[in-house]
Amino acid sequence: MLVTGFHAIEESLRRETQGELLVCRASPRIAELEEAARRAGVPVRRVDRRELDRLAGGAEHRGVGLWLARTPADPAGSSPEPAPRPADRSAGTTAGEPKPAGALKERLGAITGSTALVLLLDQINDPHNLGAILRSADQFGAELAVIPSRRAAHETQTVLKTSSGASLYVPVLSVPNLTVGLELAKEAGFWVYGADLRGRRADEVRFEGRVALVLGSEGGGLRRLVRERCDQLVRIPAAGHVDSFNVSVAAGILMYEIRRQQGFAGFP
Repeated sequence: MLVTGFHAIEESLRRETQGELLVCRASPRIAELEEAARRAGVPVRRVDRRELDRLAGGAEHRGVGLWLARTPADPAGSSPEPAPRPADRSAGTTAGEPKPAGALKERLGAITGSTALVLLLDQINDPHNLGAILRSADQFGAELAVIPSRRAAHETQTVLKTSSGASLYVPVLSVPNLTVGLELAKEAGFWVYGADLRGRRADEVRFEGRVALVLGSEGGGLRRLVRERCDQLVRIPAAGHVDSFNVSVAAGILMYEIRRQQGFAGFP
């Protein structure tokens, strides 16, 4: 996968050393990235603009991109060819690998904190929204984000760029059935709260213990089966003229309120 955007590249260089910085123009900002790459032991290669355009797949790259030898959804690594579509990379498992539900159960079981926070994202389709949600999730110390393997945005260069690299710090797990994910979260000791306009005001809800926050799609909100499996529905009090907050904004507000009540480090 090609990472674009200066901030996303900087964060990636702090985390990844199995890659290559591709440069097709010169500027003081790009020179800083080249120096950061050299400090991280990441090779720098000059390429022509056509090659960078091809690898970026139409995304704006501003003359520089970081090719990662692997991505979170592709741990085995790959050669510098255009990354496959996210749906191709999450469409099942190979022989010997844990099934998605088993992987989620294992990951949830490994979260031991008494005030943990995980996200379950019900068909968030806009990669910009997913990136913004993961950026807030990193700031509020969410331990995990769970997304459906179909009909949802996945980890792409747009997500990485929108999150300013924060998506590298929040584990994202794809599962075929989000309702099963909700039940597994309950089994792991999480109280499941769904964001819904019909819910109780968030400032009147007591968020205690281990919390799983479920957020619905941009247009339809939570699907019926997902909504029915939540322990409680919550909403953000508002006095505007439109019907709701953007899902990424709502995610940030609700995560703040949850962490505030949990007494998260650095909060009053």
